[in-house]
Amino acid sequence: MITLYDFPSGLPNNCISPYVWRVRFALNIKGIKHQTVWVEFPEIEKRFKELGIPPSEILPDGTPRYTVPAIHDASTNTLISDSIKIVEYLDQTYPETPRVIAPGTAILNATLEWAFRTTIFTMYPLLAPNVVAHMNPVASQKYQARFESRVNMSLQEFKNDETLHEKLWKGAEDAFTVANSWFKTSDGKESLGPWIMGGDVSFSDLIIGSGLAYIAACSGEESEEWRKFGNWNNGRWKGFWEKMKPYAQVH
Repeated sequence: MITLYDFPSGLPNNCISPYVWRVRFALNIKGIKHQTVWVEFPEIEKRFKELGIPPSEILPDGTPRYTVPAIHDASTNTLISDSIKIVEYLDQTYPETPRVIAPGTAILNATLEWAFRTTIFTMYPLLAPNVVAHMNPVASQKYQARFESRVNMSLQEFKNDETLHEKLWKGAEDAFTVANSWFKTSDGKESLGPWIMGGDVSFSDLIIGSGLAYIAACSGEESEEWRKFGNWNNGRWKGFWEKMKPYAQVH
């Protein structure tokens, strides 16, 4: 049994982190039995240190950074953090399951990761207020402080600035339109599929799918925001999310 560590958002399916979604997708694609343990957002570092989970990265000043996702594989007594390291571990440790990271694609995945993270981040200011509203009070306060530091204004000021909202929506749509072009051949035709690497789902699909999972979870699939987003680029992103949903079960 693998334990997947995540933080609860208070939203309907609880998970919003795209990095955790990548690992969850991989576990479900591989059919590996697992369970989610929820760790409150402000408690991640303390809890992970207690469990012996290594930091996900070391900052330039030498400070260790602890964040989800992390796993504990009871069958090998292995503790790992960082989504790419976890998926690499799953591919190596469970070779009888579908391979997620295709050989020789490290640079491709790193490039796609950087490019699509930039695209997804254009939606962050538009989605974060809904997350703040659903978290428990302590976690909400910490998440709100992070949001306000990034947008350089208070949450209430942001909510009241309709002109800024319109500008952000336009910027996000423009960014996703650029990303939409990645799925077309040089003559403007749709690339072959059904997945990015061809016939099999791969880590490249997890990068795209996890970003869409974040947007779907934060906005809510019945919301006006999701409807608006889903209409962009002839429904490209909503359609891609529908393909990923069979692998989105939260255990």
